[in-house]
Amino acid sequence: MTAALALLTRIPVRTDGSRAGAWAFALVGAVLGLAAAAPLLLFAPLPGSVLALAVLAVASGALHLDGLADTADALAAPTPEAAERARQDPRVGAAGVVAIVLVLAVDAAALAILAGASPGLAGATLVAVVATSRAVATVAPFVAATVRPGFGQWFAERTSPRDAVAAVASAVAIAVAASLSFGILVQTAGPAAGAAFAPAVAAGVALLPGTVAATILSRLRGGLDGDGCAAVIELSLAAGLLAASLLA
Repeated sequence: MTAALALLTRIPVRTDGSRAGAWAFALVGAVLGLAAAAPLLLFAPLPGSVLALAVLAVASGALHLDGLADTADALAAPTPEAAERARQDPRVGAAGVVAIVLVLAVDAAALAILAGASPGLAGATLVAVVATSRAVATVAPFVAATVRPGFGQWFAERTSPRDAVAAVASAVAIAVAASLSFGILVQTAGPAAGAAFAPAVAAGVALLPGTVAATILSRLRGGLDGDGCAAVIELSLAAGLLAASLLA
């Protein structure tokens, strides 16, 4: 789990860098989700949602947002050579800025809707979806057409099918636990009982778009790279939150 913490967070842990710890991605995601959920319980829906996303970005070093931006810039480039230059450029291009703004806007709007229905529902859903989005990254190398040299290849070589199964199974367990926990609260107060299924539904929805995104990105980019994996995480998160907001 130490290796997963080192890859997915900015928590100062010691690791030799030889392992990815993919089996624990969902568990680390749940920890991140719990930390990000705190503002949802302390502030009004909109500022709480924005602060929750800020906590998530800071705790993860905004690595996945950066990967999303680099992938968008690469996809907007006219040639494969220009795409690779755009991806490696430390400056964020117009396509990258638009991608980050749109994804964060969807995340914030969906979270605000959930928090407006119930802060507890928003928090439980965020935990479930953050965990699932990280688990999707472990599946990405197996559904990609090919894997590009670099971090993508390094990660694929250190992620086994057993790791992916463990990560997805953990994400499912976390989502079910989040739904059951919120369901108990619904019996005494808050939104309709149907909303208690939002965390589990959100996690289930996040799995499919994330897997499809990994497949499509790998074909458009001539292989899946580290930035592509990061983009998959962000797209899975947005899809899960959006789906949950429809049940609030």
